[in-house]
Amino acid sequence: MIHATYAISDTYPIAILVKNTAYHLNEIDKLYVQPLKAAGISSDDVIIVSLPYNDNNKAPVKFIKENLSIILEALDSVGTKTIYCADAGYFKILANAKKADPHLGNNLPCAVKGYEHLTVVLGINHKSIIYDPKNADKLMLSMTALISTINGDYEDIGKNIIGDATYPNTLEDIKAALDKLHVYPELAIDIEAGSLDFDKAGVGTITFCWNQSDGIAFAIDWRALDQPVSETNGHYGELVVNEERRALVKAFLTEYQGATKWHYANYDLKVLIYELWMQDGLDREGLLTGLDVLTRNFHDTKIISYLATNSAAGNHLSLKEQAHEFAGNWAQSEIKDIRKIPYQQLLKYNLVDGLATNYTYDKHYPTLIADKQLEVYDKILMPGLKTLIDTELTGMPMSKEMIPIAKQRLQTVVDEQIAILAGSPVIKKFNLRLQKEAMLAANAKLKVKQHALAHFDTPQFKFNPGSPLQKVKLIYEEMQLPVQYRTKTKKPSTKGKHVKYLVNHTKNADYLEVLNALLMFTTADKILSTFIPSFEKALDKGDGVLWLHGSFNLGGTKSGRLSSSGPNMQNIPSGSLYAKLIKMCFVAPEGWIFGGADFNSLEDYISALTTKDTNKLKVYTDGYDGHCLRAFKYFPEQLPGITDTVESINSIQTLFPNVRQDSKAPTFALTYQGMWITLMNNLGWTEQKSKRIEANFRDLYKESIAWVDTKLDEASKNGYVELAFGLRLRTPLLAQTIKGYRPFAAEAEGRTAGNALGQSYGLLNTRAANAFMEKARASKYRLDIKSVAQIHDAIYLVWRNDLEVTEWVNCELIKAMQWQDLPELHHPTVKLGAGLSIFWPSWKDEIHIPNGATGKETQEICKAYKEAYEAKEEAA
Repeated sequence: MIHATYAISDTYPIAILVKNTAYHLNEIDKLYVQPLKAAGISSDDVIIVSLPYNDNNKAPVKFIKENLSIILEALDSVGTKTIYCADAGYFKILANAKKADPHLGNNLPCAVKGYEHLTVVLGINHKSIIYDPKNADKLMLSMTALISTINGDYEDIGKNIIGDATYPNTLEDIKAALDKLHVYPELAIDIEAGSLDFDKAGVGTITFCWNQSDGIAFAIDWRALDQPVSETNGHYGELVVNEERRALVKAFLTEYQGATKWHYANYDLKVLIYELWMQDGLDREGLLTGLDVLTRNFHDTKIISYLATNSAAGNHLSLKEQAHEFAGNWAQSEIKDIRKIPYQQLLKYNLVDGLATNYTYDKHYPTLIADKQLEVYDKILMPGLKTLIDTELTGMPMSKEMIPIAKQRLQTVVDEQIAILAGSPVIKKFNLRLQKEAMLAANAKLKVKQHALAHFDTPQFKFNPGSPLQKVKLIYEEMQLPVQYRTKTKKPSTKGKHVKYLVNHTKNADYLEVLNALLMFTTADKILSTFIPSFEKALDKGDGVLWLHGSFNLGGTKSGRLSSSGPNMQNIPSGSLYAKLIKMCFVAPEGWIFGGADFNSLEDYISALTTKDTNKLKVYTDGYDGHCLRAFKYFPEQLPGITDTVESINSIQTLFPNVRQDSKAPTFALTYQGMWITLMNNLGWTEQKSKRIEANFRDLYKESIAWVDTKLDEASKNGYVELAFGLRLRTPLLAQTIKGYRPFAAEAEGRTAGNALGQSYGLLNTRAANAFMEKARASKYRLDIKSVAQIHDAIYLVWRNDLEVTEWVNCELIKAMQWQDLPELHHPTVKLGAGLSIFWPSWKDEIHIPNGATGKETQEICKAYKEAYEAKEEAA
């Protein structure tokens, strides 16, 4: 046991346990021991112990328990009473905790048998502060808990945060309590509901809090089983619509003129609009009325937290994380079903959510102001939130008939790939290996009776393409393909894109057959397990289609681009069989049109406009085909007769299409901060070729590369890069580097920041959707146009099948997407653009509509398309 002390003594009441790689005594003294001394605690009482990890830098549970038995025995022998454990893995065993983070700032009794008299405090590994500076606050919180524990004045975090709280029960009491709230200029509001699905949620309870200690909370739909609401203390409940209480809350929310604060407003506002304003799932008037009321003057502390903490190191935006140091671990493990929480306990939980929302607002809003994030908050993200609430309540229209067909076709693909794998000589050999390994393992446990190999010739001991462990063994051991990428746990990666790269690392036909079958199986199986279940849950609202309601998340990425879930629509495969199978499920309802507009090569335009790179701008100013230009630069030896003119270079598309195609993969890799080693890994190229192509790329785009380097140098000085609309991405590692030298981790952070510089202009899509929908909601077409999705750089809508509406949509949506008023995007000739498409008969079938086309012209285009489509179908 490696340890250190400040004095020779028989007893060391305080033990500081740190991971072996963090056993740096100078840093431990500075960050752990000196704060103890400042609090009047002698360093002579401290023993510092190194926590072992194995050779792979891992500490499995069994390994931890074996080492703790030695460490605890030694600590007990020297009179240790309090353990500060700066390692989550060891802490979870010491405290018998499923998770470590919820216990930060608290102390727990040791759960290891025989050592229950010891007290354990969760600590923070001091090395993590280098990568994530906000961990300094967590370390301070943990040290406060340690000091108070040692001094005997420890108190659980959040124990006394509730001050003036009332829980009105009767209608009269609720109305009186609500009437009093009008005097407050700001209120934090939070609901507890019965489901994460807004259509099943109901409104169980609600809280209104005017500061960090005071508020009210009461039941709306929650009622005790077989008991009146006024007698519910200690009872479990059920959710039953209470129209009278709903009416009181709706009236208050309509009349209240102050600002409201929510955490993750997408959810609460969706539920309230659906339950209080909408008569049914198609009630557009009710949706818009409720939306206008609840977003009249509102804040979202999740988005505020995002803007105040957005970092290349990542962040956690849940209310529990953001307010932990204020309210502690107040989460209810049973909150997944509020009917199983006693009434008074549920009300208190709901109230603390409201108090924590106020705390989070007070904690981060000043940072938002100081870091100049108010403009992106007010002008982009909060309007974007309003648009997304509208979008999520509307959903995407789907065909009832096509979902099971798509499912069956995908299952057929899966079955076909399984059959291909089963017949492969590679897999047959691998199955024999698995069976022999299973036989040897089983027989090693037997003293007399031994199983024959035939005993293991069962499906249990045959290759399962859904098993990551077996795929690792197959690809990297049996087939001995090179390990190019690893997971976060340092295991060889079997992600689809990484397996795809391995195709470039073998010419063995049997191996290629296995790899291609695995790729097809993985993609089809993933769609079956993610997209199809969500499709099958789509809502039937009685208009002949189903409506898919997912979530689109602001603050889900470092660059500001939207992420999505339930399902992740950003993950729809593009330009493939799978994309067609997914998209054929999406259709317009009767009497409506389903369509959308996609920016024209947005990231390419943005890169050219922001960097002012001559060769990137040439594509738009001189008429070069970008892929041809890059092919000419990368592979001149493969292009005989091509000279350095626009006409000649553009002829590559016709004369040398394969060379043009070959330019795309290296361009993608190098554009997103890849290097020559990336080309070797992804494309199987030699080191010499990879370095040559990287050098050619860097020469072609030296101006844009210099621009990015300048931004990263600024980040080294300022500690952040400024993205689109002023969005700040903090770069804690770059801020600690010396000019001209960046260690590996800082280089990785630089790549993240460099990629975000371009990707952040996906916020233009958010801005365009906001501008268009704001105009649509204020127009005479407010009930005729619905926002249904934002995916990558495209906006998707459903609108009334009417020539006038269609013409208006085409004009106003494209106008919103042509906006480029940001100073860095100004250019006399290079302009952003987009094109409208109508999807008929499904999303996979696209009718391109020219910019500025009239309703009549659009009708003629669609008529011609329909006739050609039907003729093709008839011929088929």
